Amino acid sequence: MSVVVRPQGVPQGSSSFRLPKVPFWAQILLGLVLGVVLGWIARSADVGWLVTTLDKIGSIFVQLLKLAVAPLVFFAILISITNLRNVNNAARLATRTLLWFMATSLIAVAIGLAIGLVTNPGAGTDLTPRTAPSRTTRAPGWTSSPASCRPMSSPRSPS
Repeated sequence: MSVVVRPQGVPQGSSSFRLPKVPFWAQILLGLVLGVVLGWIARSADVGWLVTTLDKIGSIFVQLLKLAVAPLVFFAILISITNLRNVNNAARLATRTLLWFMATSLIAVAIGLAIGLVTNPGAGTDLTPRTAPSRTTRAPGWTSSPASCRPMSSPRSPS
């Protein structure tokens, strides 16, 4: 009769093979490298299905990020307000929050300007005011933004 010694936490009927636990930072780095490599392969080798797939996945990811931002900010502010114990500190907290917001916004703008100056976006596109399409139509008004939020497949009302 043989005795099988299993590590603690492994059920009786399962195999002892487990995936190694990879730290979160390594998973992010791996995803970043994999995305860059797949994007480079898709663009340089002209792999049409990969370009389409990556474009669709990327647009869905960005839409999900946009969807998550507003509730996250709202509930972060709401929880912060409800956790205020002493209302006397509210003015000092508001001042510190505003200063932090202004400082981080300034840093973000500086980084964006620096990247724009270093990379020179739009160079080599051969767009000049003479070759640019003319703007004969007016810019959309404030009512077009709420109207564009409805799903494209919604039925239209009869006219």
